[in-house]
Amino acid sequence: MPSAADVRDILAPHLVGRLEDGLVLLDVVGLDVIDHGRRFTVAMELFAPDGHWRVHLECDSTEHRIFDSNPEEELVQAVAISLRIRLFEWWHTKDSERKSARMGERLT
Repeated sequence: MPSAADVRDILAPHLVGRLEDGLVLLDVVGLDVIDHGRRFTVAMELFAPDGHWRVHLECDSTEHRIFDSNPEEELVQAVAISLRIRLFEWWHTKDSERKSARMGERLT
């Protein structure tokens, strides 16, 4: 069974770097995975147009299958796509939704 560090290493090539959704460019510079048993959190450090942030994205038991030994590439890609979608949702709603605002922490 992969560790949280192994899962981070599996996800990093799909999430670290410049991510764009057509409206905003986010530069993800760090990624950490915290395993909570049947769920996990991905903490992403990034630079956005308004500063330096750390964002915590919660993942559920379905996505936790990435902790199975040798996860299939389709699962890795699906989890990475889901995390990207949630990251951009956070960005676009952080100023208007309380739940989104709590997910991010401004570092600068």
